[in-house]
Amino acid sequence: MAGGVPILDTVTKPCTVEQLSTRQFRIILTQGLNRQIRRMCEYFGYKVVSLRRIRIMNIKLGDLREGAIRHLSPLEMKELDNLLQNSIKHFTAEDTME
Repeated sequence: MAGGVPILDTVTKPCTVEQLSTRQFRIILTQGLNRQIRRMCEYFGYKVVSLRRIRIMNIKLGDLREGAIRHLSPLEMKELDNLLQNSIKHFTAEDTME
């Protein structure tokens, strides 16, 4: 799974997978395809019973409930802006061809 999985007519980018117990994993994605974790697990014969998102980029979600929103701190905004600026610098015309 960590090396990429064929789903949705593509192969997922490598991700980090850590087995926490016989029935629990931590998966850190570097891309976010539609239902990616569920599809990756299905490919290997795993059934996903529940998912919990911990963070999005540098934004830790904490106890934020589904559908809820919160304001970002000035530090979170600055870090997010830096991450986005760096990702724009690495974006090329070839990336749009995938």
